[in-house]
Amino acid sequence: HPYAGAPVIDRILGITFGTFFDISLDYLYYNGYEIDGYADNIIYLRNVPLLNLIWDDVMLCYDSAGRLVNAQFIFQTSRSNHYRYNRVYNSLCRVYGSPVISNIEGISWYGGNATGWVTLTTHNNLGHYYTTLSIGY
Repeated sequence: HPYAGAPVIDRILGITFGTFFDISLDYLYYNGYEIDGYADNIIYLRNVPLLNLIWDDVMLCYDSAGRLVNAQFIFQTSRSNHYRYNRVYNSLCRVYGSPVISNIEGISWYGGNATGWVTLTTHNNLGHYYTTLSIGY
């Protein structure tokens, strides 16, 4: 069950889920975000602060109607290091309580009133280690 005191998850980086692509792009530009590019209903950002950490790569994902539906924050290293994962996990537990889902695919929380979700994962691929935080509505 979602933690009763958890905030709802209805926005990311100040952009409300459901906001249109062009409006989001203008917001990001005028608020100083480092836009790396955009294509196929995704806006790519670099070096984005979230949870008192800097995330190398961020993807804001939009549906076929051009509305923001989720975001992925990705951090990559060349060696295994659980520091970031543990720090993010502890931060999310403080805000959203105990995870509601924990399986091979990741650990997930719901926002207050079961509005929105957050999933934290870690994996490696060809000697690169990734911590990924996915947030959606």
